[in-house]
Amino acid sequence: MTRPAGSPNVVTFVNRSSIATTTAADIQHLSRYEHQSALNEFKDQLRHQRSFLQWIISRHESLQKAKNQLDPNGRGPKDKTYRKYRWYAEQQTLLEAINAFEVFFKRSLVALAKSLKPYIPASKIKGSIDARVLWVANGSEDIESLLFEHQLFHNLGAVDEATGMLIGKKRYLPDSPQGKYPRSRIKALKGIFQIRHTLSHNQGFITTSDSTKFQIHGFSAAQGEVIDPSNDHTGRMIRQFLKEEAEGFTDWLLQESADYLRLLNQNNSVALLALHKNTIEKLLGSHPDIDNLPWT
Repeated sequence: MTRPAGSPNVVTFVNRSSIATTTAADIQHLSRYEHQSALNEFKDQLRHQRSFLQWIISRHESLQKAKNQLDPNGRGPKDKTYRKYRWYAEQQTLLEAINAFEVFFKRSLVALAKSLKPYIPASKIKGSIDARVLWVANGSEDIESLLFEHQLFHNLGAVDEATGMLIGKKRYLPDSPQGKYPRSRIKALKGIFQIRHTLSHNQGFITTSDSTKFQIHGFSAAQGEVIDPSNDHTGRMIRQFLKEEAEGFTDWLLQESADYLRLLNQNNSVALLALHKNTIEKLLGSHPDIDNLPWT
């Protein structure tokens, strides 16, 4: 097997047959722990990003201070180099934050399906016949993950379709004039996912197509320039908005889940088992409306 010259223990990628991985718990900035809800995982990731960016700033300030104390006339950390790499860190962490928000949607929907599976009939599950069969099976298949983990949730309509299937309620209705969710927040979400697209596929460079799509979503964006998360606190404001949106979505999901279960109990005499309340709290979080259900 060919190995790079001077690297006897490194296998070239073309000769590999497996992808290197590490346990999720060891990649600490992702905060992927079994005991955490989807919301807390997302908020922890934003917190790690904030700490990372602050660490970069503080290291530069410390080096600048040390240079001034030891040799005021000597060469120290270059401001232009610092700004270049800080901008790179800002861009990459913003991309990761928006990706993490889509993962938050995905993990929330998987958690919802796992929590309410005993109360959702197979007839409500859309997709193939196999999906409905697996939904009612008692085997080891993780059907909830199979249903949602492969899907893309940067389209708010897909989020609505999933919650509508599971609990009969839709939050966003992004293209409906009857939608009650604030259109300003719909606009913000569409703009943020378009930023993610531009960062991912065009390295932040705003193409003619990107500029047109931003205009469709209600934003002006200069064609030929590059998205700058450090300009006008853009990255910080996007993270703040995503945190608020994740909190609001989770609160809404728990409220509507409680309403779904309450109606099942009242109209169909379905017993609500306390064991399932524990699952909801573990995977999604606690809520007064969930507490007030007649658990047995």
